[in-house]
Amino acid sequence: MIRTRYYMEDDSELPRFSGPAELKVLGHWVSGDIQLVGLSILEAIDLVRLAQSDAGFAPEDLTGNAFTATISPQEVTIENHFLEQVRGAFPLDKALVVLLDFWDYFTLASPDKCTSCWNEYVRENGRDPLAGLREITA
Repeated sequence: MIRTRYYMEDDSELPRFSGPAELKVLGHWVSGDIQLVGLSILEAIDLVRLAQSDAGFAPEDLTGNAFTATISPQEVTIENHFLEQVRGAFPLDKALVVLLDFWDYFTLASPDKCTSCWNEYVRENGRDPLAGLREITA
């Protein structure tokens, strides 16, 4: 179920975060850097899930236009490249909830791209980042 309180369309037709203040930096990273790029959403979900399941997971950076997100077994740390005060650290479970919510948003915003992105990601990576969380009808 989509949490519309998290994402709303703005004048630029891009999603923007409008959720709880404590998740603001996380939401801005997802909506600002990941945007509506299905493969990027799936990659972030996959990395968070891998970090959750493996205490030896080597931290991995996702760098975009304005943010760097470092995913480690402890948390997702986000830093804005332009605004030093825009940073935060988030438990993996909270990051996953926001990422899954954004995937749900993506499936509604771009239903024609959802299955093809998922198929491509699974084919290239050999695993389903949404396994047990979301059903994709191929």
